Amino acid sequence: MRGSGGNMPFSRTVWLLIGGLFLWFCWNVPERADAVNLNVITNQTALFFKVSYVPLGARNLLPSDVRYVNHLIAKDLEESGYFEMVPLDQKVEASLANMLLTGESARQLGGVGIEGVIGAQLIKDELGTHLVGIVRDPLNGSVLLSRKYTTTGNVRVVVHRFVDDIVFQFTGFKGVADGRIAFVGKNRRRGYDLYVMDFDGEGIHRLTWDRVLAYTPAWSLHKHLIVYTSYLHGVPQILAYDLSTGHRKPLARFPGLNITPGFSRDGEKLAMALSKSQVSQNTEIYAYGERDKRFYRLTFSHSNNLSPSWSPDGSQIAFVSDRDGHPQIFVMDSDGSNEHRISFSGFYNVSPSWSPRGDVVAYVCMNENHRPKICLTTPTGDRYVQITHGPGQDDSPDWSPDGRTIIFTHQVKGHSFIEKMFLDGTHLHRLGVFPHSVITPVWAVH
Repeated sequence: MRGSGGNMPFSRTVWLLIGGLFLWFCWNVPERADAVNLNVITNQTALFFKVSYVPLGARNLLPSDVRYVNHLIAKDLEESGYFEMVPLDQKVEASLANMLLTGESARQLGGVGIEGVIGAQLIKDELGTHLVGIVRDPLNGSVLLSRKYTTTGNVRVVVHRFVDDIVFQFTGFKGVADGRIAFVGKNRRRGYDLYVMDFDGEGIHRLTWDRVLAYTPAWSLHKHLIVYTSYLHGVPQILAYDLSTGHRKPLARFPGLNITPGFSRDGEKLAMALSKSQVSQNTEIYAYGERDKRFYRLTFSHSNNLSPSWSPDGSQIAFVSDRDGHPQIFVMDSDGSNEHRISFSGFYNVSPSWSPRGDVVAYVCMNENHRPKICLTTPTGDRYVQITHGPGQDDSPDWSPDGRTIIFTHQVKGHSFIEKMFLDGTHLHRLGVFPHSVITPVWAVH
């Protein structure tokens, strides 16, 4: 099998291990391990707060723009997963808007069972577009948040910032509405290219125009870099795309395979799979130090080892290896020591992704119908659970920076798109409206 546009032979086993580019159909499934208790590993997935939103009017904006912003605020709040939007009676809403959400007007809602009332006023002038946001406690009318946001660009930017501040005010957690997602999208005629979009699937922006095979982007927000595997010159190499300049440079282009890069959370280290021109094309895990610009070999199993994912504190790496005959998830210390297997159910477990809180690893498993699905396990492998079900094939899980949701690709009838869900399987929905198939989405890391 050969890569798109190139002559370098690509190991069939490596293709299968990547999980999502090709499938390995397994026919024997051993006895399953104990399932993970979702009450333990998903203790942040419930909706926490009931709130109401009140539009507070606008100046110098088109009515359609005002409606869009008001809809986006409510949508962002629901998308965060921390809020349940409670609609207000139209007369009550109108009176609150006319009173500019004073403490007295907010207290009128103290008996309707909500925990916060949110208002926003929009103003456009020669300095830009301003969003004046306020949040009050309906029990006593006190101000929980009051802030003015300004942008000279897309108003979506200030909406996302306002919602992230609301999330922090209520939960103490940093919101993700201002976050972004990178993915590889198929082109209409041929090949793939690198794209980014906002956390809600809007604002899709194309970064490359190569039209070649590409996959597995990894995003270092602190370094303003996206690294990914590309067949730009006919062979698999790892390229680094600088988001601040739009320039690219090769990061790893050794003879053979250079694939599946993954950043540590601090952006200082990058792990990847390299074959280093071995005749067998077997890949080993290497770490690249951002400071000393050196590559350090971490695995020595002489099998296929790939898809590294760092633990949040950088002390461990989850990865895939077929050293036991079939692809399974392993964990090792960041220096390559203490290797141990953590997946034990089935003969196909790939694409590990370590949660931001460090207590769960998401990965691609195979269900009883031999379809790839998303599973969760503990870092010790003592418990696991399958969280996606139904028809189609699921692949490439990745965590939102707050650890509350997972994005992944879902393929039906040959077309794949990005889906997003809470860890307990709720709030499952498609993300974005990309017209063609997508692969390997990844969140930017705060």
